[in-house]
Amino acid sequence: MTGCRDCRARACYRSTPHGRPSRSVADMRHTADSRPCHDAGRAHKNNVRSTRDFNMPTRNKTLRSAVLGALFALLPFASANAQDTVNLLTQNFPPFSMANDGKNFAKEEAISGIDAEVVAALFKRAGIPYTLTLRFPWSRLQQLAEKTPGFAVFSLSRTPEREPKYKWVGPLSEIQIVLLKRPDSPIQISSLEEARQYRIGSKDGSVGSQYLISRGIEVQSSLIDTPAKLKAGQFDLWATTNPSGEYEAKQAGVGPLAVALTLSRVDLYLAMNKETPDEVVEKLQRTLDQMKQEGLLQQAARRYVN
Repeated sequence: MTGCRDCRARACYRSTPHGRPSRSVADMRHTADSRPCHDAGRAHKNNVRSTRDFNMPTRNKTLRSAVLGALFALLPFASANAQDTVNLLTQNFPPFSMANDGKNFAKEEAISGIDAEVVAALFKRAGIPYTLTLRFPWSRLQQLAEKTPGFAVFSLSRTPEREPKYKWVGPLSEIQIVLLKRPDSPIQISSLEEARQYRIGSKDGSVGSQYLISRGIEVQSSLIDTPAKLKAGQFDLWATTNPSGEYEAKQAGVGPLAVALTLSRVDLYLAMNKETPDEVVEKLQRTLDQMKQEGLLQQAARRYVN
């Protein structure tokens, strides 16, 4: 059997009983591709190199496997270190958290409010790195904190439905769930049952909305501008919380509004993703309790509420 003088590929020619070279499968492939034989030679050499790589000494393969194994072993630690920073999410919920420019997106020092100040001081005192972002919609922020490790959301009420979804730190503050009405509204109600006959609006995913829906009350959900919609007559009552509801209405130039009915008092919490280590949650809770004893939460509240 002889090879091509250019590539010496044994597959190029084979001797025949008649002394003439016979075209091999490889040679016919060269012809079909309209490529000269020396191209096939280069391909052949590449194949030879690939074969040598595949048949590398066992010691080299073992070394490469060990290096790859060490790299993969580092991945869990890299992920854990990346998750040490807690990504805090909040919404425009004055006076507890709000963007200084009144918009629906802000970061870090551009966010103020009672709970925003308390939570930032809490993480700094506990020595836990964090980022702080304000955005909307509120329901989306809750889903991010629930589904994504390393995320947390505030200020959230600790309802039975939400209880198993997060790890909790708090309470941070207290609110009243109320139904607000326009000051010129003739509506007079003394129970939630009496409120059923009216059109009730609320911010999507808010504690006021969830309170009513869980009791079978129909609610018109809205993402933003709820006070303005109440003033425009798009609904009769606004399910919200105080002092945030009246504060938001005042800032929007809609107020003052009147309380038609007080439904409940609710504590607000920091809700952390379920994969947050217990020692982190416990450290934050101990630090928050100490801040309460020092009167720091009350001081923050006085800066925003007269």
